[in-house]
Amino acid sequence: MPWYDVFRGRTPGEPAPLPQPPPDALTAAAAPPRGPETKFLRRTEAWQEEVWRFHETLGEFNFGVDWLANMLSRVRLRAARLKPDSDEPEIVTTGTAAELMMLFGGGVAGQSQLMRRLTVQLSLPGEGYLVGEQDGKVERWQARSVDEVRVQSGKYQVMDEESAVTGQDWRDLAPDHHVVRVWRPHGRYFHMADSPARSAREIMRELELVNRKIAAEYLSRLASAGLVLLPDELSFPVREEFADDPDIGNPLMAEWIEIAATAIQNPGTASAVVPIPLVGPADAIDKVKHIDFTLKIDDKTIEKRDSAIKRLATKLDMPAEVLLGMGDVNHWGAWQLEESGLKTHIAPVAELICDALTRGYLQPRLEASGEDPAAWVVWYDMSELALSPDRSGNATLAYDRLEISGAALRRELGFDEDDAPKDDELKRQALKVIIKTLPSGAASALAQLIGEDVPQIVPVSPQDPGTAEAVQQGDTPPPESEQQSAEGPPGRSAPPDDAPAPTQDRTGPPSRDQQATADRAQLLVQQARTQHMLRVGAGNRWDLLHPVLCSEHEYSCPFTHAVATAAPSVRPGSSGTYLCHMDSFGRLIIDGRSPYADTTSMISTSLTPRVVNGHAAR
Repeated sequence: MPWYDVFRGRTPGEPAPLPQPPPDALTAAAAPPRGPETKFLRRTEAWQEEVWRFHETLGEFNFGVDWLANMLSRVRLRAARLKPDSDEPEIVTTGTAAELMMLFGGGVAGQSQLMRRLTVQLSLPGEGYLVGEQDGKVERWQARSVDEVRVQSGKYQVMDEESAVTGQDWRDLAPDHHVVRVWRPHGRYFHMADSPARSAREIMRELELVNRKIAAEYLSRLASAGLVLLPDELSFPVREEFADDPDIGNPLMAEWIEIAATAIQNPGTASAVVPIPLVGPADAIDKVKHIDFTLKIDDKTIEKRDSAIKRLATKLDMPAEVLLGMGDVNHWGAWQLEESGLKTHIAPVAELICDALTRGYLQPRLEASGEDPAAWVVWYDMSELALSPDRSGNATLAYDRLEISGAALRRELGFDEDDAPKDDELKRQALKVIIKTLPSGAASALAQLIGEDVPQIVPVSPQDPGTAEAVQQGDTPPPESEQQSAEGPPGRSAPPDDAPAPTQDRTGPPSRDQQATADRAQLLVQQARTQHMLRVGAGNRWDLLHPVLCSEHEYSCPFTHAVATAAPSVRPGSSGTYLCHMDSFGRLIIDGRSPYADTTSMISTSLTPRVVNGHAAR
């Protein structure tokens, strides 16, 4: 039974089994390759040999190619269906095509290595081979260079990767095999291979010569420090250990050599840097000369190397920042790229490899399994490389305007659903908002938070003559409304002491004043939770931008009070529009700049921050 029959005759609802190709699957499922003909194989040309040599000896070029190969190794291969109304095919995750791509190369790890090696082949010589072999029930796929495949006695042979003598032993491919040539077509001749490194050889030659010159200059300094010419008139006292040495011709030279040897053995000591004192006639001292044979590394040599590296960075198929070490994409920093960099440098190489795999692997397999291969292609997924844009500021604005859910806000801020507050936490957060925005309800809210009764703090008027005395005695006068209710309306006498106490109906509807107080408290809570913005201008001028909710109430808004009493530690830094919020203590917090925020519908209030200790609060 052919291996693809496992996909036929399934009962409804039965999961699709993974394809298990028999030993002859490669020959049966793939389009019959051309026979082992010598003309099918390519021979390494002179420019390809030179490019390979530069890759082995030129560090800058080697790093750039390896960086690109590592990036492509993070690209995932997928089966996709062509769509007439779309620029890209639709990736599918179920069905025969998806299962074939899942098994290709041994899964994700094997595909990663194939993508890496194929990228090296396409970046250096511009061509290589994808070799598949059937080893029992397991398929093995390898990316081979042009130098690793040959035809001998009418059979395909590859270099034996398990040979003790690397590069010398060859082995025949398994009886069931498939060989696919992958190459970057030349602009003039389609069958010829090309690569960006081909036209960059002149730059690499220049860079190699500059590197050799710098290395030679360093070596010349290590080889000799030059000559020191001393006149015979100079004398030097002989140390006791050299007094009886008949081989000493010049005591000065003997002392100098001894000091130099000690300094080399102990480079960290003071004697290694203290100069040697020398006493002699003035005329003789003037005749001491030092002749330097070493080459000096001038700034122009370094400039030439930097210029060559810049030219090479712009010529290779990769972001220039990779070799220049600028921005977020440098030698040691982030490996993620923005979408423009992915589409310009990574996507073309990935599409070239996908096209080769579509023609040499997926479509022949689908045709052998009885499906129409015309609508299927191999496609790539670069989600692991994409650098997600920071949309946290806009997400916060949209959430405050009730346009997105809490789950969407957490996703854009980088949190997961486990971080969502539970019912008890929501209650605690609501009580904290009441404490910082609604003074009349702060005592009851704090009591619920700490589980203890908190006495109500009644504000008193400093104009009341009895206020100071009552405060000093520890008595707090009741509110004016309570005094009026106990004494009766103004202009009426107080009821007699024996009069029955009036009853109060607590179950009836609230009064107009009580309802207004409750509505105002609710508005304060909404104002404190709604996103505000701060526009900072020259001359310590701040404009607080309120939402429409604060219309006609901007001066009583909690943000207005927070901005007017801002502490000196709140420093936006420079002019611009900033997102802001208040913490649990009612203090202003600057979130960050938001130059593209929509402020057309917001209400502006001009404020000048309070000056504390001679510094303007920001």
